[in-house]
Amino acid sequence: MTNEEAAEVLLTIRDVYPSYEITERKMKIFVPALLNMDFSGVMKRLNEYIMTNPWPPTISDIASYPIQENEILRKTKEYEKMASEDPPTKEQIQELQARFQQLVLTESEDE
Repeated sequence: MTNEEAAEVLLTIRDVYPSYEITERKMKIFVPALLNMDFSGVMKRLNEYIMTNPWPPTISDIASYPIQENEILRKTKEYEKMASEDPPTKEQIQELQARFQQLVLTESEDE
């Protein structure tokens, strides 16, 4: 979210809730918090909040953060794609199975 969008959020709250005062102190606290959020998500949550609440929202009432890509899921999909394009040979599979068996045996001996 940009500074202008953060200001838009606060002005919307003030316009809907006339008792809501935008002070310099509130701006110093709320704007940095809003900058990390998703503008359209915040406005959607604010509109939903306005429909059901007669008092001004807190930042946590309207918070909406951008969806972050799951790095592990992305890498898993990448590896699956690579494997489907260049599947392992029989020899590679046998070597992997042998290493796995050796690992399992080593683990059971340690117990």
